[in-house]
Amino acid sequence: MRRSLAALLLTCAGTAGAADTAVIIDSTRSFVPNSIPRNAAWLGLFCRKLECELRPVGVDVGTGRAKNILDEDESLDSVAIDGKPRAVFANLPLKPGKVVTWHAMNDEQYFGSPQYEKLRKLGKWSLPGGAQPLVLSWVKTAEGRKRYHLTGDSAKQFLFAVDALGHYEGDTTPVVYWAGDLDGDGKGDLLLAIPDDNCGYDERLYLSSGTGEGSLLRKAAHTSGREPACGC
Repeated sequence: MRRSLAALLLTCAGTAGAADTAVIIDSTRSFVPNSIPRNAAWLGLFCRKLECELRPVGVDVGTGRAKNILDEDESLDSVAIDGKPRAVFANLPLKPGKVVTWHAMNDEQYFGSPQYEKLRKLGKWSLPGGAQPLVLSWVKTAEGRKRYHLTGDSAKQFLFAVDALGHYEGDTTPVVYWAGDLDGDGKGDLLLAIPDDNCGYDERLYLSSGTGEGSLLRKAAHTSGREPACGC
């Protein structure tokens, strides 16, 4: 994820919290200590263009320490992943095998793409594929926040709200890394992250299986926090 240089000149500690499930898209960062599950069953999403599959993957979760700008030690979690998956998922009820994929992009492909520009400027993006087309959109509130919704057929579901701009006025438009049918129920699922220009990270997996009445997706895994020994 992109990060301003000014963010590196500040420091603050993240909030630790143990997790049973996890989604990791960017494994190069440091994570809040004790936030990544140990001894988990990990699946990786491996893609070659729009040909994607889930398969078991080795993920080594370690602990470490790093110096902040005050030369103080801060604890952190780190991960090392076998291969180069688009993302990895811990302890989720997903089956290995090929998965239907409608959209798959990395950072370099996404930023500046028509999909990104439609969502950022127009506040609406119709995701490709699926028997029930999904539309991701936002509305701006009087408080200067953006409320994101997902619409499909006759249903509309609130997903999350973010500040319209980051701490250093960076873009907060979600990065939709992947869309398709990950859980094999014939309906759309989403893998996305919310940018943070203040050393934060927020990565989410939404699945259509197990949703309640009137809902299109449920948040199946969510990994978020602020990188230790970074900014605040």
